[in-house]
Amino acid sequence: MPDYLPQDAGESSLWGATAIANPVDQVLQDSLQADVLVVGGGYTGLSSALHLAEQGISVVLLEAKSIGFGGSGRNAGLVNAGVWQNPEHVRQQLGPEAGDRFNLALRDAPALVTDLVDRFDMDCDLQRVGTVNVAHNAAAMKPLAERCRQLQDLGAAVELIDGEAARAIAASPVYRHGGIHDPGAATIHPLNYARSLAQVALGLGARLFQDSGIDSLTRQNDRWLATTAHGEVSAEQVIVATNAYADGNSRQVRESTVPVFIFHCATPPLADEIVTDIIPQRHGLWDTQLMLTSTRIDQAGRLIMSSAGRLQGLQRAIRENWMARTRDWLFPQTRGTTWEYQWSGQIGITQSKILRVQLLAPGVFAPAGYNGRGIGPGSVVGKHLAHTIISGNRDDFPFPIEALYQEKWRRVRAGYYRYGSLALQLAGRR
Repeated sequence: MPDYLPQDAGESSLWGATAIANPVDQVLQDSLQADVLVVGGGYTGLSSALHLAEQGISVVLLEAKSIGFGGSGRNAGLVNAGVWQNPEHVRQQLGPEAGDRFNLALRDAPALVTDLVDRFDMDCDLQRVGTVNVAHNAAAMKPLAERCRQLQDLGAAVELIDGEAARAIAASPVYRHGGIHDPGAATIHPLNYARSLAQVALGLGARLFQDSGIDSLTRQNDRWLATTAHGEVSAEQVIVATNAYADGNSRQVRESTVPVFIFHCATPPLADEIVTDIIPQRHGLWDTQLMLTSTRIDQAGRLIMSSAGRLQGLQRAIRENWMARTRDWLFPQTRGTTWEYQWSGQIGITQSKILRVQLLAPGVFAPAGYNGRGIGPGSVVGKHLAHTIISGNRDDFPFPIEALYQEKWRRVRAGYYRYGSLALQLAGRR
């Protein structure tokens, strides 16, 4: 099968077009034994495999498509800390003690990513430029100030910036009110990061296979047996890290989140003077609009913009045109620029907007629901899952391990996000 497949017909992925070679080229065709089986070749699964193998644990990873095929190869490449919700929201949902453990574990998520990149010399275009949650109007500054206060109380090295500082970061007539600057955050080539994790895991002794989706997972003689079209794996414990791309064989995981699509558009490389004018230090940006837009510049000088929606059928032209109008509104300096790449990906969201780690059965862990923030948190969850499996001590695991959970009204809510965003984009910026 091809190394990288588009989500929908007509898509063209910047990350797929500029990716390093996929280090995984084998299909499972044997009967293998392992201490741990990892299902899914995204950030969580790959981080788990890497950290397990680093400690000498026998691990096999099975990916149904190709490494980074899901959300890990389809996002905007912003390496942010925490979750979308404020730390206090997490504490209210989980309780003060569990909420603090959760928040602290994800506070330093970008630091884990940058440490892995440095330690293993990964080729993934990491730019340690920081990110900014930027206000699109004056009223948005009040909730941003409260969020910043809560993050600072958590010990995060973030700062509330004023309009002058915001204009120095992004020369936009809209982004002139301020925001939250996180200097420890970063941007990255997301597919290359996934493939780099795979390369390191292989070098540490993990056995990775793609085009090897599981057909069944059953309990046999105190072990778990996963079967594929051409092989099988027996393992003591299992990590099901399929998240929003869980298929019918991982129905419990699939039903624990609501599927939502995010699409991305990228220009050809812009002239140096335009890049220097609009986002001179190449910070990653995401704003406070109801129809959130994120913006960044990659190492080649391409402007990359992202928002909610899927590029499917007639929706594609509506969303691309809206994004062009939004680009011209935010950065008039780029008016008339074309889109060279357009692609979309699926994320899994939860009612609480907080990721969960479910125990599907004894010894079967299933993290899911990153709510569109998977690079840092996925890497962190994978590392902690590996350490918990190795130690056998769940008390030190910073995320609540929950029983099975099913999101209510999944299809209705998914339709609301899909067609609600389409309606707003059809009429917006005209």
